Amino acid sequence: MGFNVHGLAFKQSMMTLVGFSIVFASLFGVLSFQVQSKLSTLLTQKGEEISLANVVLIEKLFEKGKKLGDEYAEVLGKEMLAGKDLDDFLTQAVFDARQTVPQVLAVVVAYEPGMAPKAKWHQELMRLALYSGNEIKLMKGGDYLDKVWYKSTKNLQKGIWQEPFVGDFIREPIAIYTTPIYQKDAYGNTVFAGVLCVDMSIAFLKETVASIPVSNSGYVVVLSANNTVIAHPQNEIIFKENLSDLSGEMDVQTVTEFEKTVKSLKKGLFMGTTPDGKETVIYFKAMEVNGWTFMIVWPAHEYMESQRSLEQMFAWMSVAGYVVMLLLIFVIASRVSRPLKELAVSANKLGKGDFDVPIPHLSGSDEIAQFAWAFLNMRTSLKEHMEKQKDLDRIESELNFAKDIQIGFLSTDEHEEGSEDLYHELTPFLMPAKEVGGDFYDFFKLDDGRLCVVVGDVSGKGVPAALFMMVSRIVLRTMAKNLKSVVETFENTNFELEKRNKANMFVTVWMGFIDLKTGHVEFASAGHNPPAIRHKDGSVEFAKSRAGVAMAAMDNTHYKLQTLDLVPGDTLFLYTDGVTEATDAHDELFGNDRLLDALSEGGGNGTKETCRYVKEKIDEFVGKSSQFDDITMLALDYKGPAAK
Repeated sequence: MGFNVHGLAFKQSMMTLVGFSIVFASLFGVLSFQVQSKLSTLLTQKGEEISLANVVLIEKLFEKGKKLGDEYAEVLGKEMLAGKDLDDFLTQAVFDARQTVPQVLAVVVAYEPGMAPKAKWHQELMRLALYSGNEIKLMKGGDYLDKVWYKSTKNLQKGIWQEPFVGDFIREPIAIYTTPIYQKDAYGNTVFAGVLCVDMSIAFLKETVASIPVSNSGYVVVLSANNTVIAHPQNEIIFKENLSDLSGEMDVQTVTEFEKTVKSLKKGLFMGTTPDGKETVIYFKAMEVNGWTFMIVWPAHEYMESQRSLEQMFAWMSVAGYVVMLLLIFVIASRVSRPLKELAVSANKLGKGDFDVPIPHLSGSDEIAQFAWAFLNMRTSLKEHMEKQKDLDRIESELNFAKDIQIGFLSTDEHEEGSEDLYHELTPFLMPAKEVGGDFYDFFKLDDGRLCVVVGDVSGKGVPAALFMMVSRIVLRTMAKNLKSVVETFENTNFELEKRNKANMFVTVWMGFIDLKTGHVEFASAGHNPPAIRHKDGSVEFAKSRAGVAMAAMDNTHYKLQTLDLVPGDTLFLYTDGVTEATDAHDELFGNDRLLDALSEGGGNGTKETCRYVKEKIDEFVGKSSQFDDITMLALDYKGPAAK
């Protein structure tokens, strides 16, 4: 095959060959340097894969145990239980806890001297409910004031996971969560009253690490917060050795560096040495909830053997590829230059708006022929696109018009609805995620002077949700004004929506009838978020609202009449899940706690400012992430008859 040494085909062939030569030479030159990096990457990936599910499982168990302990401590601090009431509480606590966390073996309460309910100033009390032999036993403890778990909790004044140990009453390895109990003294001050403990068995860790398959002769180790071995394939090591014992020839400084690395990085790789002098690679992941460390240990030399095999395979594949490319590149290069020149001419004409330009016809089905066909299809598509663009502009205009119509049906202030009075102040807010959305709100006066407030959220997005939203709002308003009962309104609306719901959509709704003279609210919930109440003193809480079945989901659904009472100065805040489920770039939700904080900080200055402040906090949290759900709020300040 002859070539013009000045032609494009020859130049392309030579340049490509030179390029491949440089690439292959560079790959072989840096391969040895990359082995360690690749080893680290692969080991990290394997460590992530193995630890992900197991660490999450362990942390979830301990998170649940922590949550139970905090809840029990709060109850004991408020209710001041003693005697049989205390024993019944502890017994029920153990029973309930084991339904959620089967590893819970005991719940213990230990009071400061004289702080136990009905105790004298010098008396101590330690009661323990222990699960043993399929029954729960009540026991009395003693000499606990000098115990590490009691003193550390008292000194730190917060809940902590203690270092695992074998207890006095439980003869197996346990981890205990201890949290302080606080009570109100005679002057209303919060004082430390004692410690509540949740004892969890960690015997399951032994079976867990033994069942985890780790390649290349690796194994799993779990260290406590003080680096004591609490799970290891070899039983004789558990609770008898620590990180220094496992590290073998690693000096004290290296062990300290490992501990610092765990605390700072939370996860990663670390080189170490076993007691018998073998080099190992350790993947570690710190557990946030209890300070433990999940480690995977690999003998480094076994893994390096597989890496050397990969190097050899790569070398042979590179040589074979180089030879094949050498043979094919001359054929490919000669077919490229001519059709590319013709296609370039056609491309220039297309760029100037000539959509009738002829496209060279190339036989075959290789990339150049496909490229020519792509040009031909592009010319056709451009023509069609110009026509479709006109339709898209029309659709966009109609969607914007539909959004204006949808928002226009919702009253933007009380003057527009004619519901203003001196007993209250109300401000709504709605921002659809798309041109039109499925969220809605409503407010209007009933014939008996009560104020009806509604917030709803239709499943789905876009035009279908908007249409279902409009129907739902109209039916709810009509039923409320005619039936005068929130439960009857819900049940009749559900019946009307469900029987014609061929698209299988549903809507969550919260509706309340507010007696503006007394602050008494009768309400019902169809699967909707509970409203929040901001009190005059700035405290915020969620209303006790039981969510029923969403509307249009089931026929003959019955809803429960629920009530709450507002006092002058209270703010009732209704919202949809677009508020609490607003998501930032890390897929973290805005959540209930941030909503309560925003209401506490931004409330008290009028309902308009309350809605504005909550939206501002959502925007700060979300950042540049796009809005994926409609955001709807309705804030009502109750002023009461005294404001008249």
